[in-house]
Amino acid sequence: MNTFNVLLKCLPFFGFIGLGLYFLLTALVPAWRDKDWTHWKIYGTDNPRTESSWLVQLGFAKPTKPIAEDFSEKTGAAWLYTGGVLLLAIGLSGIIYIVYQNISH
Repeated sequence: MNTFNVLLKCLPFFGFIGLGLYFLLTALVPAWRDKDWTHWKIYGTDNPRTESSWLVQLGFAKPTKPIAEDFSEKTGAAWLYTGGVLLLAIGLSGIIYIVYQNISH
């Protein structure tokens, strides 16, 4: 197997590593953060029986409206650290697995 094929197999994992690094740098460098970086929305429902997706698609129920909240700066940074570390771990383990698999053959 040549180097190009191995790099092609590793390409999605390079994406994971890039996104993980972006999350970590956003948590570490305040200048990278957007204006509303701690603002988030969740589309939840209080009664899942009456507002399931097929009822909404058929027009028998109204779609749920987003519930918007703001994280504290500490909580937002913790989410970014957690996501960054998780994405880096996925990316590195995938690359290590592919390289190990191709070296052993």
